[in-house]
Amino acid sequence: MHKSVLKHIFLLFGLLIGSQLIAQTKLTGGPFLGTSWYNGDLNASQQFYRVHPAFGGLLRYAIKDRIAFRAQANIVNISGAYKYEGNYFPNSENVQYNFKRSLVDLSAMMEINFFSFDHPFDQTARFSPYLAFGLGSTFYNRYEEVNGNRTEKPTFVLSLPFGAGVKWKFNRWVQMGAEWTFRKTFADDLDVVGFGNGIDVSDPFKHGTSSAIHNNDWYSVVGVYLSFQIFSTGGKCFDGF
Repeated sequence: MHKSVLKHIFLLFGLLIGSQLIAQTKLTGGPFLGTSWYNGDLNASQQFYRVHPAFGGLLRYAIKDRIAFRAQANIVNISGAYKYEGNYFPNSENVQYNFKRSLVDLSAMMEINFFSFDHPFDQTARFSPYLAFGLGSTFYNRYEEVNGNRTEKPTFVLSLPFGAGVKWKFNRWVQMGAEWTFRKTFADDLDVVGFGNGIDVSDPFKHGTSSAIHNNDWYSVVGVYLSFQIFSTGGKCFDGF
């Protein structure tokens, strides 16, 4: 009786180990190239508005054929201008304002594949759409005026990256992907740059109100990437276990 129970326990344990090893674990990495733009006080909803180059790199760690984690670092450029058609603030008839800045975008995201992708025992698992979401940080120079003193200091703020994409596997070593991701930042001054031209950094657009919830700035990144295999552990064969 005890031997039979132990046999079934060891069999179950072996099957669990095997199910984990079947999912091929890979570390891949490569360059990212795309475009970026801004949404905020100077662009409430338009997409692909004043697009600029964005570039960087990523590392992806695939723990299963449907789940992967990745870290990414990008240089992102955004800009905006006031006024543009349909965007007017009260008491701002004479305000002319524009900005352009570069950001360092850091993110850690989880990818969930719609289909099996890069499965070690399925050679057809070479394409899948996916969803991506996670946590990030945006690095930029913040302009402030405190007690009449104007300062510029490097600042990190939290961001929430999320989006969707598709990926292809060309061969054992190379993958390619395309994606569109949004970054919701917990800041409302990405569109405030410099102190020139009499700009009031506390209210450059003269709308006289602010909100810690609704006025947070966003930016989007659309691009393509190549990912090259760095490390791989293939599934093991348990035939005859």
